[in-house]
Amino acid sequence: MEILVYLVLPCVGSIFLISSMFYGAYRIAGQPKLSGGRLGLMAAYTAVAVACSLLGSTWVNLAFGILFPFAAMWILKASKSCLVPYFILVVAVFLTDVVVVTGYEMLIVRGILFLNSTELLYILLMVLDRMMEFMVICLIAVVAGKRTGRHITVRQVVLSILLPLFSIFNMYCMVYLMQIYMVEGSVILLLINLLMLIGLNIYFCVLVDVMSENHKLESEKNFYRRQSEMQYRYYAREEEKYEESRKLIHDIRNHILAMEELYDSEKAEAAAHYAGDIHQMLNNLGQKYYTSEKLLNIILNDKVRQMQRAGIREDIKVGELSLDFMRDMDVTALFANLLDNAIAAAAESREGFVKLRINNVRQFVSITVENSSDREPVKTKNGFRSGKEGHEGVGIRSIRRTVEQYGGDVQFDWQEGVFTAKVMLAAE
Repeated sequence: MEILVYLVLPCVGSIFLISSMFYGAYRIAGQPKLSGGRLGLMAAYTAVAVACSLLGSTWVNLAFGILFPFAAMWILKASKSCLVPYFILVVAVFLTDVVVVTGYEMLIVRGILFLNSTELLYILLMVLDRMMEFMVICLIAVVAGKRTGRHITVRQVVLSILLPLFSIFNMYCMVYLMQIYMVEGSVILLLINLLMLIGLNIYFCVLVDVMSENHKLESEKNFYRRQSEMQYRYYAREEEKYEESRKLIHDIRNHILAMEELYDSEKAEAAAHYAGDIHQMLNNLGQKYYTSEKLLNIILNDKVRQMQRAGIREDIKVGELSLDFMRDMDVTALFANLLDNAIAAAAESREGFVKLRINNVRQFVSITVENSSDREPVKTKNGFRSGKEGHEGVGIRSIRRTVEQYGGDVQFDWQEGVFTAKVMLAAE
């Protein structure tokens, strides 16, 4: 029984503690994708740390504690900004251990806590210590997630605290009842119960993460929908203005023709010159023809006006194509975001240009956008995002989402000052 209490239980507790610390580091790093290799490295670090902890040396345990932030940053490939929270995590675990052990001994000395077996006292201390450390790790991960913009509800915070506290109370009740009849079999059942409690805590932590991720995805979905609706309403108004301008242009031309006939012969040359100027002005009010797709043509004219105001050289060519398979809101979201990103980057470059090519390629619609970009965009696991402070690549995510709806593919690349976006859509 002593082997179970003083060897097996500490090993299980140490494995749980180090795994919990890696879990906290994983959440602080923004929950990066975990490959089999990374999980293997975590398991190897945990095994070595647990094996060395059996030596009973405080200095060895302290060394592994100091090493943990660097190991976690390397294994999870986290940014250097995570190093400080990782050290805070280690210090918080160490302080929790000190507070729990000190408080536990005070309760025993004052007679508030009494058990008739040193083995039971040790079991309760181990469970209390590890569960309190786990609760602190969860709280630090919650705070770190809040600072990075993750949605954290009161329910998630309560779950992070309530279940470890319940585990402590449950283990205390079982240890207290074991005073009546303590044998090796009951200790084994206690350890099995402890393992199940650990699994339950882990399950609830994963559940909290899933709830947070679902809320994030739902918020992004609603944001994309609102963005698409606003853009669509904008271009719908532009189309109405376009139709009104055509009617206005037609009426004014008739007035000019009538004015030309009424002019005196002595003023005919000046009147013709004046009328020609008005004709030219009205021609400039009209929209340029790029494609027979009316909504796309409006979008392109609007974006070209933006380029001209920003001094950006445009090169737009559209072949014969049909976008009947796409919803109007998706056409708006795709092309508006592609061109908005290109214009924003080109406006900050020395030789600003935007080049757009749209063509039918067999059963696909091919879209290629090239723009000048002196500064390489920030790379992420999903491609690129804006290098501007506070920009999180919402436009690129919206493009990906729209393309995926139509079974297409999108690729982004940056080489020698030119950013390229290539989209292939299945024209169903």
